[in-house]
This record gives sequence, C-alpha cells and structure tokens, in this order.
Amino acid sequence: MKPIQDEIRNELAGRFGIDGSELSFLAGGREDSDGIVYTTTRNGKKYVFKISQAADEEHVKNILEFAHYLGSSGIRIGSPIENEKGNIYETAKVQDTLLIATLMEYIDGATPGVEILQKDSRLVYEWGRLTGKMHQAAKKYPVWRNVCESDERYGFEAEIDSFIAMSPNEFIRDKWREMKEKLRAFPINRDTYGFIHNDNHQMNIIASGTDIAVIDFDCAECHFFINDILLPVQGLLFDVTGGMMGPITKPEVLKEFYRHFLKGYRTENELDAFWLEQLGTFLEYRRLLLYTVLQGWLSNDSSANEAFLNMIRNP
Repeated sequence: MKPIQDEIRNELAGRFGIDGSELSFLAGGREDSDGIVYTTTRNGKKYVFKISQAADEEHVKNILEFAHYLGSSGIRIGSPIENEKGNIYETAKVQDTLLIATLMEYIDGATPGVEILQKDSRLVYEWGRLTGKMHQAAKKYPVWRNVCESDERYGFEAEIDSFIAMSPNEFIRDKWREMKEKLRAFPINRDTYGFIHNDNHQMNIIASGTDIAVIDFDCAECHFFINDILLPVQGLLFDVTGGMMGPITKPEVLKEFYRHFLKGYRTENELDAFWLEQLGTFLEYRRLLLYTVLQGWLSNDSSANEAFLNMIRNP
C-alpha cells in the first residue's frame, strides 16, 4: 500500500476519539499489504485501529456492515465499533486513493500453528462451532446473493471474473471458466450459500486456550458455506498433509481434523452431506485462487510454480 502521511492518519484516528500520536504499529504497511494496523488504549481498554486502501467503498461498506452484524449477534470476531457519530468506518481521499479506517476491540491471543491444530482437538471443535455460528447468522442476514446489492451477479461469479482478469495465462483463465460452470450447477439457497468470511484459515484466527475469534473480514463475500469449511485446513495442506502443491500423503491428519471441526460446526448449523463430497472441488478452487494471487512469489520460484501447476492439471 502507499505510505500514509501522519496528518491523515491522525485525522482519521481523531474521528474515533483516538490521539493519533499514541498509536502503536502492529502490522502491515508493506508495499504488498492491503492496510496498516495499529493498537491503542482508550479508557484503559485496548483496541485495534486499521487503515486500508480500497477501490470500491460500497463493497467495503457491505463487508463491514456484515462483520458488525455478526459482532452485534454475540459472535466472537474482529467486529468494527461505532464512533460517536454512529459510523463503523471513516474515509479519506488522498489524490486517487480511498482510505478506510476502522476501530475494533483488541483480541488477546495468538495464531495457532499447524502443530497445535493436530494436537488440540478442543480448539478445532471450537473453530468449527464458531464457523457454524457465522453461517447460521448469515442465513438470517438480508444480503445473501451478492455482497453489493446493486450488482445482480452471484458473489462467486463476480469473484471468479476478477480472478480471470488477473490470471497469468490462458490455461489458468480456462480453468477458472471451467470452475465457474461447475459451481453454477450447485444448488444456491439460504441453507447452502450466503455471506461468509471467505478466508477462514489459521492465520485469520486468534486463540487463547480454547477461546477463539475470527479476524480480518477483508475477503468476506457471498459464497458457498462449504468454502469456509475447506479453508481451515489450508495450513495443514501446505505444511503437513500435502494436497496443495503435491499429492496428499497423510489423509488421516485431515480426517482427524474434520472429525472435531464438523462436530463443533454441527452444534450450530447443519450442512447436507452432499457438500462434504464437494470439498475436493473447493480445494481445486483454492489452488487456482492461490496460484492466481501469488504470482509475485511464483514468478521467482520455478519449482513452486511447477508444483502448483502439476496439481492444477491433475487435482
């Protein structure tokens, strides 16, 4: 992201009753980051203050409203907090760049590593339960076909169109078109599809013991619920079991993870067994997505690039 001048940062912070000079850097701010995150203390309580760059305010507004809805429903997430004017976000325009600022409660804890996900069955259960709560709430949320109500396309179609546009070659574009047609054949209703986190992997959860919260709704989209159930094993697929850049070598680890995750999920929401049979399709979707968005890395690592392509050709 582009650097943010101190006076702009401080002005945005002031709209949330925060002294910008007292912000402490937490994360982000790199050229490849979508935002910069700070921490601050107000009335003895710790908060997270984030400034992001955005191309489409309507899209971001709808995502933040959904996250606020989940938080207001008592679901443990990184939820935007209203300022004194009742706004959950504030904006500033710097030349041609739109900046969006939000304030959230600081969630204490840490991101669990893959070794924890293999050992702590209770944490995995709670992650499944939290995901089920989000999906159950999504069923009651008025926006469910597409994030931006002014756009008539289904959310996954708009997402795939954006990936086709950024794909590095015609082979990947064709694979995305095939995926689009495959997903179009799936049943779309309030029990199968809705507003989801859409990036529900381990780097976006914070855990303290078995107390767990989901953070970072930047990729939230109207999509199939099963996508949020595939994503939690992304770290295992990369680092333990295979399946992302090579064949699966430890299926028993994935089975054990899902035994506990789905047990927790089903305490809050039910998904027809048909959808669990589609996990392979959504793993293919994730491979295509990562290959498309990680071109900066893959273009400089020929072995990783070829490994991804081999799995895309032969899923």
